[in-house]
Amino acid sequence: MQNDTLRKKITDLHTRIKDHVGNVGRIGIALYNPDSDQLNTFVHSSDGQAPLERYQAHLTDVPSLQELHHKRLSRTIDDLNTLANSPSEHTRRILAAGYRSSYTSPLYAHDQLLGFLFFDSTQPGYFRQDVRIQLDGYVQLIAALISHDLSSTRALRSAVALTRELGRHRDEETAGHVTRVAHYTRSIALALEPRAGLSDEDIEFLFQFAGLHDIGKIAIPDHILQKPGKLAAEEYAIAQSHVQKGSEMIDVMMREFGLKNDDHAQMLRDVIACHHERWDGSGYPRRLVGEAIPLAGRIVAVADVFDALTNPRPYKHAWSLEEGFDYLRSNAGTQFDPHCIAAMEQRMDDWCAIYARFHEPSTGMENSAA
Repeated sequence: MQNDTLRKKITDLHTRIKDHVGNVGRIGIALYNPDSDQLNTFVHSSDGQAPLERYQAHLTDVPSLQELHHKRLSRTIDDLNTLANSPSEHTRRILAAGYRSSYTSPLYAHDQLLGFLFFDSTQPGYFRQDVRIQLDGYVQLIAALISHDLSSTRALRSAVALTRELGRHRDEETAGHVTRVAHYTRSIALALEPRAGLSDEDIEFLFQFAGLHDIGKIAIPDHILQKPGKLAAEEYAIAQSHVQKGSEMIDVMMREFGLKNDDHAQMLRDVIACHHERWDGSGYPRRLVGEAIPLAGRIVAVADVFDALTNPRPYKHAWSLEEGFDYLRSNAGTQFDPHCIAAMEQRMDDWCAIYARFHEPSTGMENSAA
């Protein structure tokens, strides 16, 4: 699933920087999400193995980066060995990878914090003033590249958010559901073994798209969407059409926004079109089997069902988290991709924290089409 467009641009820039500036062995970018106060690795380029792939931290837990942001300053560390006793995993992994000096700069777009850019060198004291002056031009260029890469996705999400808000009086799906599904999705993606082929960039876009999985429900008639009891067979078939309607809506939006051929457009389509497919082929709308189901759809399916089970619906009480976990386990290999369930098992503490953080009282939820 890896998309290498932005990564290739960063890699090409890294080559240019090494030709122009010299011993810069690594460029790393951590993206900032203000809603969760979380930093996540996004793209990187390094001479060897990236020491910080899959890195996550809350900005409030990293005072040094917080200070850089608030003061809008860059930071130089001439000898990383002085931090050898630091409890920070970040620092330990940087040192283990052989880097001995660093230069860090916050990235901004339209006065909003995008994240942080890290330059690392194997040579102590490498980032002298003359080197920093040369690198600062690249900092601005990289910020512009990232902002452009994210802008189309954010524009699409804004349009979808407006559409969702306009239809919210018809479908009382809570903002908490959308947020939790997005975070559960990222948690699974982070835990999947390398064979899944998900880059940090893929995981960020999957996180952005996961909450859009049920956008088609705004096209379902009120008498079905708001029915308090179980749906009749004909009603259920109409409710199931939210998948096709959502796919059509997103295609229209992407066409109108000029995003039809966007590099991550297919991932968004897969989230919407495939989150009700089942591993054993009994799902809908295409009855895809196993790995014929796009990975994005397989991941979101697990996150969506778990959140539906552990929150109230008109026809049931909320299940406990343990009951929700048990349901996922018992349906691995039938309803769900067993690799995704294994990934969930690795991240159960994280899922409990997500639920606690984003849980909200509900006055009404989706019907049995969830």
